[in-house]
This record gives sequence, structure tokens and C-alpha cells, in this order.
Amino acid sequence: MLETSDILYIVLAFCALWITAFVCWFIYQIAVMLKRVNDLIAELKWQVEKVEQALNGIKAKFEEGGGHLSSMAEHLKAYISKKVK
Repeated sequence: MLETSDILYIVLAFCALWITAFVCWFIYQIAVMLKRVNDLIAELKWQVEKVEQALNGIKAKFEEGGGHLSSMAEHLKAYISKKVK
């Protein structure tokens, strides 16, 4: 026959089982959340790299255009100085 201490041990074992299941589920949910955060950070890094590449391209175009503009200004200056003389 079951004594009260046996019932207590059965209830305690059942509670330990539920606590273990909850802890496992909680750890799984944390792992899923961390994976999503990691994926989000990787996507964000990729987007930042794309923006950086675009800005570097724009900067290179402006620098290239600035070089052409200075050479055009020098040619124009030389042309005007020849016409003034």
C-alpha cells in the first residue's frame, strides 16, 4: 500500500520532470532568439558593407571628377592667358 511519503516522492518526481521540461524549453527558446539576433546582425553587417561600397564609389567618382575639373580649369586659364596677350 502507498504511504504518504511515497505519494510525496511521486509528486516531487513529477514536479522535477515538469521543471526539467520547462528549463529545456526555456533554453531552446533562448537559443532560437540568439540565432535570430545573430542572423539579424549578419544581415545588418551586409547592408552596412553595401552602403559603404556605394559611398566609396560615389567618393571615387567625385575625386575623379575633381581631377578632370582642375585640369579643365588649367587649360581654360592657359587659353584665356593666350587670348589676353
